[in-house]
Amino acid sequence: MTQYNTISIYGSHDASVTFLDKSGAIRVYEYERFVKKRYAMFSTSFDNRIGMGSNDLERRSFLTLIKSNLQNEDIRNVLYSELNQQDISLLKDFFPNATFKKVGHHFSHASSGYFSSNFDKSLIFSVDGGGTDNNVQNTTKAYIGIDSKITEIECVNFDFGNPYSAIGYLISEIKAGVEGDECMHSLVYAGKIMGLCAYGKIRKEWVEHFFSYYESNNLRKLCENISVPFGSNTTKGDLSYDLAATSQYVFEKKMDDFIIPYIEKYNVNVTIVGGCALNVLYNQKLYEFLEKRNLKLHVPPNPNDCGQSYGMFLSEFPSLGSTEVVYGGIELLDNDNFEEYLRQYKYEDCTYSKIVDHLNDGKILGVINGNSEVGPRALGNRSIICNPSFPNMKDTLNKKVKFREWYRPFAPVCRIEDKDIYFNNATESKYMSYAPTVKDGFKDNLKSIVHEDGTTRLQTVKKDDHDFFYNILSEINNRNEVAVILNTSFNVRGFPILTTLEDAFYVLDNTELDFLVVNNKIFRKK
Repeated sequence: MTQYNTISIYGSHDASVTFLDKSGAIRVYEYERFVKKRYAMFSTSFDNRIGMGSNDLERRSFLTLIKSNLQNEDIRNVLYSELNQQDISLLKDFFPNATFKKVGHHFSHASSGYFSSNFDKSLIFSVDGGGTDNNVQNTTKAYIGIDSKITEIECVNFDFGNPYSAIGYLISEIKAGVEGDECMHSLVYAGKIMGLCAYGKIRKEWVEHFFSYYESNNLRKLCENISVPFGSNTTKGDLSYDLAATSQYVFEKKMDDFIIPYIEKYNVNVTIVGGCALNVLYNQKLYEFLEKRNLKLHVPPNPNDCGQSYGMFLSEFPSLGSTEVVYGGIELLDNDNFEEYLRQYKYEDCTYSKIVDHLNDGKILGVINGNSEVGPRALGNRSIICNPSFPNMKDTLNKKVKFREWYRPFAPVCRIEDKDIYFNNATESKYMSYAPTVKDGFKDNLKSIVHEDGTTRLQTVKKDDHDFFYNILSEINNRNEVAVILNTSFNVRGFPILTTLEDAFYVLDNTELDFLVVNNKIFRKK
């Protein structure tokens, strides 16, 4: 087994560390999961955002955990980005023999996507709300990847992400979600706008002004031009919905203007990364455009900044990108306490038949399997699942389990071989990267995962991808029922995807979650 003596660390929001563990597996530890703070920042440079900063104990405890899991404790190379000298001094305490190398933001994004794509050649688009390469900020970059080399084609000083997210500042239905993040560019706005836009209509009289807004990133001027009051939470109802819908429309057009000329010129597969690669509505349209040209699209599981350290690591070791990383996240941190929960709670041995019986009874189950997922989406290892055929299940989840806004959609999971039975224009979607539409014949059966515009954030699974989900779906299929389940992230309100039994049992005890599945046991409420 080859010994590696390198780690990589990204310090700004969505901080993470990538390394090889004692078994030689590539691991990505997201800092937010360890400190239980959404979007947590490792670097001391960024403590100005309340609720995302670090203290020295947290940072040292995180590094201690990583060091205890390293394949090779004698780290000689540290790849980094968004760290200051104080941060580097701390790392030198843990890795005194290491030299430090800074890696560019967009190049890290490009590496995370391309080297995990298994493409021999690909266009790569890093489309973000910021990022710094060579001290140039708020750029968007295009690259070409050929074999193990990535070459920059163009750097444009154009910002897609911030204009998109800033619309959320105006909309009263969208809350910042993180204390101290009630600013014009809250990190939660973009995902919520993507859910809300389905309820609005594109106002043609606004479109030209939105195009100008995307060029200038001047929200106050946009508000003046379209006669909308500027300020936090100044719009509601149809006005909010139409702002979201029009912004999504212009975002897609601007993305096309940037990306499609390269596709027409190079006619090769495409990889898209950066925070904007989380926009599944655009990804679906780009996939359909490429499919007509017999080209493929790859979106990694962690295209946003939580994948930065992973990209740095692959830039040094490209061949490791061929190994699936999505279930290489942080482990269950308090699994040693499992026996205590066995004494406190009633439980039964877990079988797929029992799980499906509970789902068919309308029950909601929290699921913990192995290591956490890498990236912002729960894909079966830290999930809440239920039967989407119950018409009120979406409202129940939003109001009584997830405690989130009514307009936010939920994702279905199906076996890869069943995707064309239930969905239109569906491609393999292991990471919930696309938004196909639900076929008319199944909309009534799948009400809780059909969004207002008919789309859905599909996850497809093969047995080798996730045998737990695959076997549940196969059990449903064997009963001649619709083999689709609803999947959403397992987390406590206002916190990241959970990493402790303590938090999992807290959700079981304090919400309308019915069961908890962990370590081959099904736990009931007390």
